[in-house]
Amino acid sequence: MSLTDAQRPANRRERYSSMVDAASRPFAAGAVVVPLILPVLGYVSGDARVMFTVHLFLGAFWFGTAVLGAVVLGPVMGSLSEEANAEFAAGFVPRMNLLMEPVSVGVVGSGIGLASMMGLWASPTPSLWAALALAAALLALGFGPLHTFTSGMFDEIAADDTDHERLASLNKKYGMLSLVELALMVAILGTMAGLRWGF
Repeated sequence: MSLTDAQRPANRRERYSSMVDAASRPFAAGAVVVPLILPVLGYVSGDARVMFTVHLFLGAFWFGTAVLGAVVLGPVMGSLSEEANAEFAAGFVPRMNLLMEPVSVGVVGSGIGLASMMGLWASPTPSLWAALALAAALLALGFGPLHTFTSGMFDEIAADDTDHERLASLNKKYGMLSLVELALMVAILGTMAGLRWGF
């Protein structure tokens, strides 16, 4: 579906229907199913090595995408013309919105499952509690303001009367919060090191 023929979504259902069409249905299905099913398969396997691999894969993907969004894509989108920014966002925003929230849930879920499989919840360390708190903060950030900003961006690029000023404002706010997200991810990597050394 081309967003050039779309209209501003009137409600959440229309928004997600338009996002799925804009991103393509196969992509949307894979973006939701794969990050959520991998941790389940890892846990059902009963092998901590499998769950560790799933957690590492999803975590690396989440971290890499956060770096790309905060350091590269945000500044690039901010430097484009109004029309170029809207055109770029039309391909980027729907896919990011559909993909990153399931990935974040998959990372946190696989991390909790891995800690359980390794017996870490029997005597949780400060690093484990810190990791859990940071994971909760990342989920709150992703499903809260970041979701609000990307949904607003999608509404504008799907509208036949795009408010380019609002689109630029939302993009700027998204970029700033992406830096916060990145800082939280770096902090959670620190807790992983603490877990490795028993802190």
